[in-house]
Formats: sequence, C-alpha cells, structure tokens
Amino acid sequence: MSGLLEVKNLSVSFDTPQGEVEAVRNVSFTLLPGEVLAVVGESGCGKSVLCKSIMKLLPATARIKSGSIRVNGADITGYGEREMQKLRGRLFSMVFQDPMTSLNPTMSVGAQIGEAVRLHQPRIPREIVHDRVRELMELTGIDRPEERMRQYPYHFSGGMRQRSVMAIALAGNPQILFADEPTTALDVTIQEQILTLFREIQKKLGTATVFVSHDLGVVARAADRVAVMYAGKIVEIGTVAEIFRDPKHPYTWGLMQALPAFSKGKEALRTIPGMPPTLLHPPKGDAFACRNAHALAIDYEEEPPMFRVSDTHYAATWLLDERAPKNIPWTDAGEGGQPDLILSNHPLAREHLHTKSGNAGGKNRMSEGAERYGGDTGTEDTERYGGDTGTEDAEPVLLDVQHLTHAFPLTKKVMVKAVDDVSFQIRKGEIFGLVGESGSGKSTVARCIMNIYKPNDGHPPNRNSRSRKRGFEDKDNADDLYGGSRILYKGIDTCNLAIFRKNRRMLQTTRQIVFQDSNSSLNQRMKVCDIITEPLRIQHITPPRGSLRAEAEFQMHYVGLDAEYLDKYPAELSGGQRQRVAIARALTMEPELLVADEPIASLDVSIQAQIVNLFRHLQREHGFSFLFIAHDLAMVEFLCDRVGVMYQGRLVETGKTQEVFANPRHEYTKTLLSAIPEYGFSL
Repeated sequence: MSGLLEVKNLSVSFDTPQGEVEAVRNVSFTLLPGEVLAVVGESGCGKSVLCKSIMKLLPATARIKSGSIRVNGADITGYGEREMQKLRGRLFSMVFQDPMTSLNPTMSVGAQIGEAVRLHQPRIPREIVHDRVRELMELTGIDRPEERMRQYPYHFSGGMRQRSVMAIALAGNPQILFADEPTTALDVTIQEQILTLFREIQKKLGTATVFVSHDLGVVARAADRVAVMYAGKIVEIGTVAEIFRDPKHPYTWGLMQALPAFSKGKEALRTIPGMPPTLLHPPKGDAFACRNAHALAIDYEEEPPMFRVSDTHYAATWLLDERAPKNIPWTDAGEGGQPDLILSNHPLAREHLHTKSGNAGGKNRMSEGAERYGGDTGTEDTERYGGDTGTEDAEPVLLDVQHLTHAFPLTKKVMVKAVDDVSFQIRKGEIFGLVGESGSGKSTVARCIMNIYKPNDGHPPNRNSRSRKRGFEDKDNADDLYGGSRILYKGIDTCNLAIFRKNRRMLQTTRQIVFQDSNSSLNQRMKVCDIITEPLRIQHITPPRGSLRAEAEFQMHYVGLDAEYLDKYPAELSGGQRQRVAIARALTMEPELLVADEPIASLDVSIQAQIVNLFRHLQREHGFSFLFIAHDLAMVEFLCDRVGVMYQGRLVETGKTQEVFANPRHEYTKTLLSAIPEYGFSL
C-alpha cells in the first residue's frame, strides 16, 4: 500500500540570535491511509515542529533545510502560503496543544465552529450550518450543544475547550489529522470517548492521524505504530506491540520505566537522568549517550544508523550492532532503570562506563539521589505520610473549605453552578488529590481557594442589596453574599475582604498556584529569568541566593531545565518546558500551600516523574502541602495521601487514596477507575 504522507530526510532549523537550532534532523516516515502514527518523546524533541513543518505553520525564523514532503504522491515541500491554504482543512487539519490560544475569546464556541464549516462550504444555508455545528459538538462529546454553542471559551473547562478545537478541526473532513496532545487536558473517561471518536472517524472517513502525545497509555490504546523522537530525530519506530513489549532503544525503555506502574510500592518514580541536549549545538554521535548508563565509545563519535529489528521495527542504537552484546535483557532492567550489562571487554565499549546512577553531563537536582527526592526516609515519615496512623493524627489543618458554592452567570437572570456545597480539609504536609471529569468544578475550586473567584450562593446578584453596597466587612454580610461558603487558611477567613487585606502579604506569599494553561499564565514579553523572579520583585523580597538570576537558575535546575533557557521567551519553549517554568515561578516563594491545577498534564512521562518526585520531596523535607488536581489517576494514586472525587460540581467521595482506589463506594468513582489505561506489557 502506498503512503498517503511520505516524509523523507526532513530537517528543519530555526535561525536565532544565538545561532541555528536544528529542531528536526533527518526524519523519515510513511503514513498509510486510515493509520494512526503516534509520535512520543520528551518536551523539546521536535514532535510539534515536525507536524507544523508538514502543514507549513512554522514562524518566519524557521526553514525546511533539506528533505521532502509528499502527500498523495505530490511533492509539497516547496509550496507557498497561498498553495498551502488550499490544502489546510480539506487535505489535512490540526488540533493544537493549547486550546485556549486556538479559540477566539470574543466569539461564542458555536460561532467559531460554524465559521470553520462555512469556510469549507461557503454556500451552505444557515440552518444546515447550525445542524452541522450541533453534530460536531455531539461528535466530540460536548453535552447540551444547543446551550453550549452560545457560551464563550472562558465558560468552558480545559477539556471542553479541547473538544471544541477538535470540532473545528473536523469541520472540513480532512484526510490527514495532526493531533498535537489532543487528550492532554481531558480526564480518563473523556479520553476514551475521544479515542473512540478517532477510531470511528478512521472507519467512516479513512482519516489518517499523526498523534503526538506524552500519555503512553493513550498511545497504547490509540496508535497502530509508534515513532519515538529524541533530540530532533526518530530513534525507534515500530508497531504498538513491538514498542511496548520489545523496546530496543535505551531511551524508549527509560520512558517506559518512568510510568507509575513500574514504581508501585516504591518511594519514588524512576527517571531518566539529565536532560535532552540543546539543539543549538547537537552533540557529536548519539545524542542520548550522555544519559545512557551503558553508552559505548562509538556513541560519542558516530551517530548510529537505523538498525532493522523486523520488517516494521527499526531502532537507532549501537547496541543493535552485530559487534554489540546479544540478547540484551531490557525487561530485566535493574533498579536504576537500565539493563545490567558488562561491556568493558567488548570491542565497542568505552574505557569508563557510566555507573547506574548515570552521568547526565551536568548537575541535575532531579537525579541527585533517592534520599533527597522521594527516597526512603524511614518509619517516621512512613507513618506520617500515608502510613497506618495517617496525617490526621499528626498535623493541624492548613486549609479548611466549608460549603463552597460558586456559579457563573449565563445570562443576567440565569446562573450555572460550577461548584455546589463542597467541603474538605488539607492538613499541613498533606497532598490532597482532586479528580473528576472536565467541567466537574475542580479548577473552579482551585481558583476560589486562591481568591481568583469569589464564592456565591448560586443566585443572580441583587445589585441594590445592602451587602452588595457595603461589601462584606462583617460576618452577616459575608453570609449574605457568599451563601455560607467559607475558605479558612491557617484559620483566616480569606473570603472576608477586610481580613484578607490585613493578611494580604502572608496570603500572597505562602499560597501559590500552578495553572493548567501554562502558555496563558506566562507573560510572553518577559524572559524566563524575569518570569521566575517576578514574585520576589513584586513582594520586595531579597533573593535567598544573593541575586535574582542565581535564584532563577536554582529553581530551573529544581524543575529539570538548563540555565540556558533563562534568556529565552515563552514562545521559544515547548509546552512541557513552559509548564516547568510556571512550576519554578511558584516554587520561588517557597509556599506552604501549592495549588497545582493539572501541573503535569503537558509534560512527558520522564518529566512527570521528576516533578512528582519533586513534590514528594517538598512534602517530606519541607512540609509543603498540595492540592493536586489531575486527570492522571495513576499519578494521583502514587502521590496523594487522600483523594476527593468530584462530579457535576459536588464532592461525591473522599478518603485515603489507598482505600478509595482499592474499594470505591460511589458508582462514578468506579467508572473513573475502570478507565485507567493498560499498557500492553507485563511488569
């Protein structure tokens, strides 16, 4: 069968003031009609750039350096913008990673989907456009389409916005769909719906999909073949069964071992030591050599070719060379996440092999040792954090949420309840997980806790009321305005404006939030260094490490980024890198309470493991408390002491994590847990 899309030896570079950045290097692959090709790898490895280069959506500073792109046999490598506009939407379309920046905040969601429909069918009657919009919204899992199409993007949760973007992408019935992290903001049940949608589209329209994802569970369920990218290159490609059950590249196995499934019963998740190399000056030889505990001498001198494993399975590693050891026991890897090999007497072996701890080519706080980042701290910590005694017997309440209610105005007289009578507590040094489907109210709870939203009673406000005129300086007025909602932090009623003002500095420094959408939470006109240290400047706090730059560099290492990113702008970073910058900014204030709203959703599995290990370290060593909002139930199970399950704005089940996951009582909780993905390999 001939390929619908054929990419051969494609190289894409960016021209920057520092020099040429080789974002994509000599990439080749074929996409068959109706096939789903998943592209995985760490942030910054070139996955998104690869997709955008095919659709010619690159910025002016980027250029296709070499190679060819053929679609339906036609070479489109040299096509200009006018020619590409005729292909986009009809021949191929794209679902971008960040749904908020893909949607116009001034237009209703229905109008934006309808605009895409009319663009491809300009003479279609208005009534048919309306029906088509409703059909697309239903197809992508948006409930109550007649009501939802009149709402704006800010009314939608992250998952709902992503589904809206998918509806726009499907409006032209494209032959090829580029899906860049389409399930990042979605909960497990909606993920399954979206994956089912992809499969239905394949059967109905024969649409081929290039599926970029960090979620290996989604990849295992959705893809036919998998391409693993590292440092701008495809280092391994094969069928799903071949990649998940018989990985041949050490990088692929490192990604697999970073999954929580491999670390059950352990204090820390396994990570890949170090960070991907900068593509401003790609290293000589194998780019993964400095992170490979069993790299060979030739890895530092020559770039490995693609070795054939089978007709469908290829990997670029010198360990597959005929002179390399045979029968490499990947599935019998040691505790450090790498196979136990003795290569010192081998003709390709280096003089001094890396030890199991690895040499990442630079100091990395994420890999300094288990004793610092989630290692065994002894019986005392075990009892304190999730042992038989539990935190409730040891620590005072830090955050007390009482009967929290919040509604958004749909019209002047109609309110939509997002949170309905939610109550829970977070004790000092505790990680409380909040899970549930998109739109269940999790992010609204987080914003109310941080005083971004004000609680209300769910009824349209009476602008002439006494409490509205006078504010909420006393308890009675607060009850009137907020319907009995209380949010107590260290015993302080943060809903009371007068009290909040008296404690403003303490509340703004000891509480921090990491938003789900890292792109919109970062100032695009500021460099990373200034973004991270901005809280210190606002609060006039002297940097603990002497200077603002030294503080920013310390926090960057803390979240697994090189100091070279300090002088970059957010637009120059990948989605995962931007999220880590947002986390670093929050950690700069060394808060007692960190509200983390989907902090790892846009991160690859290896970086997820690093961040989760960091959170565990901050909890155990510094007494940090967390409200951890996530769709990844496996991570919640591994990290959190207690968990709360939200459904349609209400907290339907709460308890110790182990008890809830082992013996769920609510039917909705059972449904969520049943959707946890299986990876197709045995542990």
